[in-house]
Amino acid sequence: MLAVVKEKPGPGFTLKEVDVPIPKEDEVLVKVKSVGLCGSDIPIFRGIREVPYPHIPGHEFSGVIVNKGKQVSKFQEGDQVVAGLVVHCGECIYCKQGLESLCDHLYEIGIHVDGAFAEYVVAPEKTLHTLPEMLTFNQGASIDPIASAYRPVRKSQITSEDVVVIFGPGPIGLYAAQIARVEGAKKLIVVGTKGDEERLDLAEKFGADVTINSAEEDPVQCIHDCTQGEMADVVIEATGVPAVVEPCLKSVKKNGRITFIGIFHSPVEQISLTDIVRKELNIQGSLCYTWKDFEACIHLVSSGRVRVEELITHEFSLTEMANVLELAYNRKAIKIIVHPET
Repeated sequence: MLAVVKEKPGPGFTLKEVDVPIPKEDEVLVKVKSVGLCGSDIPIFRGIREVPYPHIPGHEFSGVIVNKGKQVSKFQEGDQVVAGLVVHCGECIYCKQGLESLCDHLYEIGIHVDGAFAEYVVAPEKTLHTLPEMLTFNQGASIDPIASAYRPVRKSQITSEDVVVIFGPGPIGLYAAQIARVEGAKKLIVVGTKGDEERLDLAEKFGADVTINSAEEDPVQCIHDCTQGEMADVVIEATGVPAVVEPCLKSVKKNGRITFIGIFHSPVEQISLTDIVRKELNIQGSLCYTWKDFEACIHLVSSGRVRVEELITHEFSLTEMANVLELAYNRKAIKIIVHPET
């Protein structure tokens, strides 16, 4: 099969023919129809994030089962499916509490094992979900980032009395904005920066009451002004940019809630913890999602409460991966979908 392979540390990739993987007894072989480029894929391609070499990235995918192991009982060949990237053990204390993304033995498809930037990928049965007939493969490949937004929004416990600020109008931030609306946020504010103009326009279409370009105006002052000085009840950080942490802390009101979902690849420096203490802030992180979260997001898309199509700005074949990465590196796309089938 044709696959995108990271053969060694450092930037770049190789497009090459490799053997089709053979599913284990509890796994299925999926013919990949659509696979999205995730922000967490970028550090892998740039060589910033170490992976086991040689390695095939890609975890936002949907497709059709073409083979299965002997122990697979709930799915059949020909089923249209989407898979979560989280593979948990089911036995540790965190798994037993339903906290699958904190599993002591967790591994992730496309990160710790080969993923879906290939014509075929294997996935354990326990990660699978049926892709409803009403949904497209592109929508199926979008469930992973939706679920990554759904979990932090739910953890933030948004009510109809809350002003919600989302820093970062990338795909996960834009999905978080939609889900915050579903949760009933009183006012929704989305903050971006230079180059995010198209994304901020899209945030408005998804229900943002206010959008702020931090390259043109002070986001903290803007949030102060549009909340009459009360500031935000909930702040969701979806950038992973260290410089955004301080504005998050300054934008939230006393006893407010901040949820961090961005992955930081460099340390956050010179942040005073005094505001956290004096304002009695409630700060938490959110990593990935659970099987139940993922299933809930399929229903959000099926019911039309979360929209996918407007985020997909580009579609390419696997042979055009260099173009995919050029657009991503230069922030000229919102969501890119790749179709490996030739």
